[in-house]
Order: sequence, then C-alpha cells, then structure tokens
Amino acid sequence: MSEMPENVRTALERHLIEYCYAVDGLEDVGPLMDLFTDDAVADFSAIGLPAMTGREEIGAFYKAVFADMTHHFHFISNFRPDGWDADEGAGAMTAYVIGMGAAKDGSSITVQVKYRMECVQQGGAWKCRHYAITPMMPMPGSLAEVHGQR
Repeated sequence: MSEMPENVRTALERHLIEYCYAVDGLEDVGPLMDLFTDDAVADFSAIGLPAMTGREEIGAFYKAVFADMTHHFHFISNFRPDGWDADEGAGAMTAYVIGMGAAKDGSSITVQVKYRMECVQQGGAWKCRHYAITPMMPMPGSLAEVHGQR
C-alpha cells in the first residue's frame, strides 16, 4: 500500500463531509445517492441496521430514514487515511462521527460511531463503493426502535 496523495486525502475528507450534509438535509436522496457507485455496498450491520447492496437498496433505506426523522445533525472529525491503491485509484478514509437525530415519533437518537468509506473516481468525481459504520460506544435502543425494521 502506497501513501495516499494529499489531494486524494482532501477529496475523500470532502466526500465524507458532503455525505453528512446530504444526510442531514433530510430532503432529496438524489444528491446523497450521487455520492455512491451503482454497485456500492453499505454495511450498517455492526450497529444493528441492514447491509445493503446497490444504489436502489441504499436509496430505499435513506428514503425511509428521511421519512422517519424531523432533524439530523452529524459532527465528523478525526479523518484518517485507511488505504490507498494507486494502481486502482481507490482510497479509503475513516472518521469519527457523532450523529444526532429527532424522530417524528418524539424519540431522539445519539450515536458515536466510526465511518469507513472506500472510494473510487468515476466520471471525474469520487464515489463511495463500500461504506461501513462501526460503533465506538454502545448503541442506544432508540436507533433500532426508529430505524431497525428495514
């Protein structure tokens, strides 16, 4: 594994930030799905949510999340390169995230997790091809209550 170039590191950090803004918007899943490859995998099983393959499954999950929530707020920090394949042009980045949300049923959710996104360039833009969330602290029961039945 070679060292990730600084411009790639910056691009992947921005990609993670754009993801958080898109999720926090709770509006149109289109801009959010534009951040993923067509065959992307999103694996949230470590936090009790589904693993999904393809933009269609991932988009359906987020449509339901957006329908359930009134507010979202993500604080992202501690970016760290986690892999770079210069031959393939694929890079991975991790970050610590505090995610908060208010659900339409009145419950609230706060999680402390680590995101890992593996990205490739397609059509001049970075796209996530594998996204995983792992817990950094115990998960609240409200996460499964609001989002668990997908």
